[in-house]
Amino acid sequence: MKIKEINIKNFRNYPYLSIKPNENINIFYGKNAAGKTNILEGISMLISGKSFRTNKDKEILKFGEEFFQIDALIENGGLEKDYFLEYSQNKKKKITVNLSNINSLKDLRRQGQIVTFIPEDLEIIKGGPSLRRKYIDTAISNLDLIYRYNLSKYNKILKEKNDLLKTRNKRLNEKFLFEAYNIQLASLGAYLVLGRIKFIRDLNKEIKDIHFNISDGDEKLDFSYISPLRDFEDIKDIEKELIRGLNSALEKDLFVKYSTYGPQRDDLEILANGRDLKIYGSQGQKRSAILSMKIAEISLIKKKKSSAPILLLDDVFSELDPLRRKRLIENIDGIQSFISMAEKKNVEEFKNILANIYLVKDSNIKKVNGGNDVGK
Repeated sequence: MKIKEINIKNFRNYPYLSIKPNENINIFYGKNAAGKTNILEGISMLISGKSFRTNKDKEILKFGEEFFQIDALIENGGLEKDYFLEYSQNKKKKITVNLSNINSLKDLRRQGQIVTFIPEDLEIIKGGPSLRRKYIDTAISNLDLIYRYNLSKYNKILKEKNDLLKTRNKRLNEKFLFEAYNIQLASLGAYLVLGRIKFIRDLNKEIKDIHFNISDGDEKLDFSYISPLRDFEDIKDIEKELIRGLNSALEKDLFVKYSTYGPQRDDLEILANGRDLKIYGSQGQKRSAILSMKIAEISLIKKKKSSAPILLLDDVFSELDPLRRKRLIENIDGIQSFISMAEKKNVEEFKNILANIYLVKDSNIKKVNGGNDVGK
């Protein structure tokens, strides 16, 4: 997947912006708050239908304007397609591909995908289990639309069950009602658990060489799925065990007023050389690990979809030592990437790479000397 041209209007601090990016690497550098991340956000918005910074589209709209638009010419699988997105206040967001309306984000994601690194992704390692579950679920959903559907349905049913636990009516036949919920949760949850088991196994295989290279042979990265069901291999066995566990936990659920058993309680342990990165890892090690995870995700998408996603890297170079920066550049060479950075000195590290380099200043961008000018 390659962006040939992208145009942005009334988006964040940009009244209008037009870019013909390089098919390999594109660097946006400038002072903080210059608008570098806004460019990456616009790309994310067009391809995924969502911002990676906010769930409220009105926050993206340039102050004083009534609408924003993004359009692009994107090549995927040898075919060129015209993407268009428009948001107007108090109106439904409109997305078209080749003039055909896209009615759901699921349909949009079938067209192509992005993989994004933002500084907040470090919380995947540093934060609580919910952030690691979200990482797993998002990565698998990019590979498996059925997983995405089952996850959405599971969360909806789980919310209904939790709402009932909070406002229970003792006159109802509670046991029968909750067991009915548990049957649905077990059926959907079994697919989620098996999907996670397989994904983490694939991720461990894929990331081994990637992270070994980025760390210059100093670290071996391993992932362990923390779940009472992690050793199961058959979906029917997982479903039976989920039903048993959900029903056994009912008395506790009624007491605490939420569901205490199921895949929504699972976690992911991330180890470097056998040590928990959350506890023992430096900032640079944690950042390197997240980047390796993103690159491995790209590799898995390429194998599954036969097409590379677009890579967005926001403020990726801070806290990486020169060797890790060099290894990262080597690993993303060949993937269309959009990278923001504040330090001009880091731009020099791309001098031998096919890249377009842009200075971002005063709501404008200027292509500067450096790299090979392809796609202008």
